[in-house]
Amino acid sequence: MRFLGALSLSLLLSFSAYAQTANKLDYFPIDQVRLLDSPFKHAQQKNVEYILQMDVDRLLAPFLAEAGLPTKAERYGNWENTGLDGHIGGHYLSALSLAYAATGDARLSARLDDMLDQMQAAQLAHGNGYLGGVPNGDALWTELRDGKIDAGLFALNGYWVPWYNLHKTYAGLRDAYEYAGREQAKAMLLALGEWTWTTFGELTPAQFETMLTTEYGGMNEVMIDLAEISGDDRYVELARRFSHKKYSSR
Repeated sequence: MRFLGALSLSLLLSFSAYAQTANKLDYFPIDQVRLLDSPFKHAQQKNVEYILQMDVDRLLAPFLAEAGLPTKAERYGNWENTGLDGHIGGHYLSALSLAYAATGDARLSARLDDMLDQMQAAQLAHGNGYLGGVPNGDALWTELRDGKIDAGLFALNGYWVPWYNLHKTYAGLRDAYEYAGREQAKAMLLALGEWTWTTFGELTPAQFETMLTTEYGGMNEVMIDLAEISGDDRYVELARRFSHKKYSSR
């Protein structure tokens, strides 16, 4: 018993020391770390090779088409042309931003700037801050704004998880700003956030809750990020609204 008591005390003191140390931990920004020759660097290089094989014009096609702008290539197939159009473009912004921050590869930087320039052109063409590749998105968002909501698990007013899709664009712009330091991406993100508040800020709690029946990705998370970036508490409120009360204890 004395042994167990001493062991428990030792573990308690060790945990206390660890907790005190953990509170003082600080993390290096990703752009301040470079991998040396190793299996990890090999994997990183393979990731960069894959990213550079992607066709920017095909990824941008859904965004440009929805904005009424000419496209330069046919969009990718499968999910990218059957209802979830544009979601890979958002992922791609994140991939470029993180890979550039981790490597400093100028090719990734140039490609990120190309993506942002063309996506900003699409955003400006919409004229209201919106940016997305959701097929026939303008009609969908208007229906939802007007309270016409028919939500299933994976279809919202007959559209395939549009908030899940759009979340990838939000996250990609956030990552381009936070990891790659692109002020252009910050401006685009703020404009997209303003569109969100202006379009959906008047929905009742019940309407919002119904809308969240359909998969909505990490919209609550990215709204908190937007609140921190902008200092605007409206996005804290939107984060609360994008947290499905059905699965919350509060």
